[in-house]
Amino acid sequence: MKEPTSVPRMNLGEFLLGVDLTSTRYLIVEGRNDSRFFRAWSADMPNPDSLEVTCVEDLDVPASCLVDAGLNDGNRSRVIFVAREAEELARTSPTIVSHLRCVADRDTGYGIEEHQYATLLWTDYPSLESYAADIPTLERANLLSFAGRLPPAREVFEGLRHALRELYAVRAKHPHLKQPNYDAGFPKKGKDLSKFEVAKTVDPSIASACAKYDRSSEEDVRRYAYGHDIAALLLAVYGKELKKNAGLHTPDAVEGALKSAVQAVGSYKSEPLFVRLADWLVA
Repeated sequence: MKEPTSVPRMNLGEFLLGVDLTSTRYLIVEGRNDSRFFRAWSADMPNPDSLEVTCVEDLDVPASCLVDAGLNDGNRSRVIFVAREAEELARTSPTIVSHLRCVADRDTGYGIEEHQYATLLWTDYPSLESYAADIPTLERANLLSFAGRLPPAREVFEGLRHALRELYAVRAKHPHLKQPNYDAGFPKKGKDLSKFEVAKTVDPSIASACAKYDRSSEEDVRRYAYGHDIAALLLAVYGKELKKNAGLHTPDAVEGALKSAVQAVGSYKSEPLFVRLADWLVA
């Protein structure tokens, strides 16, 4: 497994031409935490050194290009744009399809139908962090990273189920929702995930409509577990335990701990995204 490139802001056209001419497989992902996650995953592959994982932030994809392509400014859109450009190159050099894969967050599903490219794959759930929204992974995170200070995983999970469903219902209607004020969704005393009120966390202009939005009927919480919401909710309710006892002061730190637990449990490897990636690597 090769280290990610240290050269920032590579010209996208030159990068894609280089990918086409090499025997190395390239995986483009949204963020640096995602890059580390996929590098850890690939360590168990038969030939990990044949894969280079690159964060899309290292590629020069100007916001103007995204706007011209009808995309909003963000790393998810940049990954989609890279796959789109690879699709164009594949018309004259089809070998690039075997050398490149791009993984974008599914989020609430917006844009998936419009952007179907040979090199583009989507997370099975809204994000990589979503794979942590089950009892075994929360239990492992508590043991390994949360200093065992959280309540039993089943109790935390049931509260998260409610709060995540509420937030996802709003996100599904507002895909570019500004970051909710998570703390506002709980009583000042006795914070409880099962009593989370989403209308209190969003802009007043949409708060009154929140109760009318459809709630997911999915049994699998991971399908509506929006990645950043998991860590933010845990910090809102268990911030004292996570900060003082586990040394996790930010959502990024909590997300890193959750991803480590996902790796430790390992069940994610049988999910469709990772099966497809594994098949691609050994093809």
